[in-house]
Amino acid sequence: MPTLTAYENRVLAYRNEHFPNIGKRTAKTIARMLCERQARMTDLDLERILTHSDPTPKQAIRNIEKEKAATMPGDRLQKNPYQGELL
Repeated sequence: MPTLTAYENRVLAYRNEHFPNIGKRTAKTIARMLCERQARMTDLDLERILTHSDPTPKQAIRNIEKEKAATMPGDRLQKNPYQGELL
């Protein structure tokens, strides 16, 4: 994934060719926005929630949690040995 500096260099180079009247500060702001957008797009859990085909987001999250539970090794619902009867 490109770094913020890489985005800044690319935006500044594009600015010099096509939009020389845009300030350096504006170009850096655009680069930061692009970098943040790229960071959000690589978050796999968020991508799975947004692209999951369910009628509601709540149902999508439930289904994703079920999928995670099915793929995890061992029993996720192990009984806690510290949970005993209250005296």
